[in-house]
Amino acid sequence: MERYSVEYSTKWQSRYSEEFKRFVCNDYLTGSMTKKEVELKHNLGNGRLTYWLRERGFDVLRTRIVSLPDMKSVKINTNEKDSQKSITELEKELQEAKLLAEAYRRMIEIAEKEFKINIVKKSNTK
Repeated sequence: MERYSVEYSTKWQSRYSEEFKRFVCNDYLTGSMTKKEVELKHNLGNGRLTYWLRERGFDVLRTRIVSLPDMKSVKINTNEKDSQKSITELEKELQEAKLLAEAYRRMIEIAEKEFKINIVKKSNTK
């Protein structure tokens, strides 16, 4: 990979090749380093990475594709007792939701009979 393009390179300014820019941007987007760390690693000037990311259409505030430390911090519930407890809680919530849905269905049926109004839409109407 060529760091500098042949077009322009002086003591004060450097024109980087597109391949190098893509490599550095990809390094930041898929890695766990901050912008500052990537700039120091590749010996870039302040804000150069931010400029390249904006140039490629990335939202600079929310650019991370994968954040490895965040994924590492997620704890997997391996305790069988806790998982059984959560399963029973979820089953209880499901049962309550089914009862509530049945109550609403019966209320609609009673309202249709008493007020003689069609509340439930027929499936073949437009």
